[in-house]
Amino acid sequence: MKKKVLAMTMMAAMIAAAIAPAASAEEDKVVKLALQGDSLTWQQEIVDKFEAETGYKVEPILIPADQDMYTKTMLLMESADTCPDVIAEDGFMVKSDAAAGKLYCLDDALADWEDLSKFDAAMLEGGKGVDGKTYAVMCSTDTQILYYNKDLLKAIGIEGDWQPKNWQEIIDVASQLKEANADVEDFIPLFMYASSTYPEETSMRTFQLLLSGTNGEWPSQLYDEAEGKWVVDKENLLTTLNFVDDIFNKSQVAETPAQAADSSIGELLTADYMQNGTVGLYVTGSWTLGQFATQYPYPEAMDVWGCANIPTSDGQEPGYTTMSGGWTWAIPELANNKDGAVELLKYLCGYDGILARVMYNGEASPRTDVAEAEEYLNQTPSAIPFTKDQLSYAHFRPSVEGYSSITTSFTSAVESVATASATVESARSKEETVETKAETSKPTIYRLTEDNLHTISPMIGLTEEEIAAFFDIKKDD
Repeated sequence: MKKKVLAMTMMAAMIAAAIAPAASAEEDKVVKLALQGDSLTWQQEIVDKFEAETGYKVEPILIPADQDMYTKTMLLMESADTCPDVIAEDGFMVKSDAAAGKLYCLDDALADWEDLSKFDAAMLEGGKGVDGKTYAVMCSTDTQILYYNKDLLKAIGIEGDWQPKNWQEIIDVASQLKEANADVEDFIPLFMYASSTYPEETSMRTFQLLLSGTNGEWPSQLYDEAEGKWVVDKENLLTTLNFVDDIFNKSQVAETPAQAADSSIGELLTADYMQNGTVGLYVTGSWTLGQFATQYPYPEAMDVWGCANIPTSDGQEPGYTTMSGGWTWAIPELANNKDGAVELLKYLCGYDGILARVMYNGEASPRTDVAEAEEYLNQTPSAIPFTKDQLSYAHFRPSVEGYSSITTSFTSAVESVATASATVESARSKEETVETKAETSKPTIYRLTEDNLHTISPMIGLTEEEIAAFFDIKKDD
């Protein structure tokens, strides 16, 4: 009997030993892919090809679009138990995340990958850390465009291509659009992001975009890489915030605060407002026209919407400005299947992967071979021909540690100035330092000037110490 029990025990152990490697091998073939959205969309065909050709199985981790992608991804990366194998990483986060030890160095893994030679040199730099090593591969890039409704501009006497020479011309045209469409419900003459509901959009497409169009050298007016600190010229800061104050409070040609804070406004603008003539001017990414070819079918978009450069504040050299962003694919340091992750990254950033992405999202290609593809160049609607010219004067968000925290202050500044009706009263206690613009038919407007710079504190909800820390402005300046 004892022999029988011993034999059964040994057999069970052998079975367990045989099963364990099989289970481990099965786990080794699973690659966890984290990205924003409710489905794989364009990635599906690339994932299917990857699975069929490699034997790996992709397990998607889909982060709904209404959640904070950055926060959610960071939380997943905190533990090996929850860590994805491949993540969608916004380009500006690469350096800080790499410096914090959150990303896996790709230098050795991609050393023999010939496709790297197909990427634009600047795009390769976008995936490097401060140590010069590669931690991510760019999969898209973009610019910001001032879109204008040709039909609405024609109705106010502006025909053909329109290109404003300075910020005042934007305000003037928006004011005419406002008057001409006074009877249109919820009409927005000019839309620029100005809400903490859209923090990065407000920081990049409004604050940083406008700031880059003021006087001064970029990026020294925002981040001094040589000194390793955040700086901003007071005059340029005031020029930027005064424009925000003008379009939201003085001329009132921008969207209402309620519209700005609407969590669905981004999709509404593309899926509804742009197609129904309820927005005249819209500052947003170059991908928008491309989305009308796939996600929001609107074949006549090119006939209705024109593309203009964002001018510098007074038309000073170089005349125009834009911000360029882009996304990367990266592998977390705590990823459980780095071998499979590297293989999937190669598929996602391969020719077919990049082409599928930019065709679906309307983005610009970081790969030179895709950028020259007929299918890509001939897609319509598309802003690609316009975007190519913009890249020569594009600015990039500072890719440094702390950007995510700093950008909160940019968003706060824009939002609070845009909603000045709620904060002007707090500034009135220091009325002797505030320049007033009084008109008999309009309410008093409190304008920001260099002399009253310290009154920005109540205007943007930051203490003077916080402003000093963020912008390197001393309290006594």
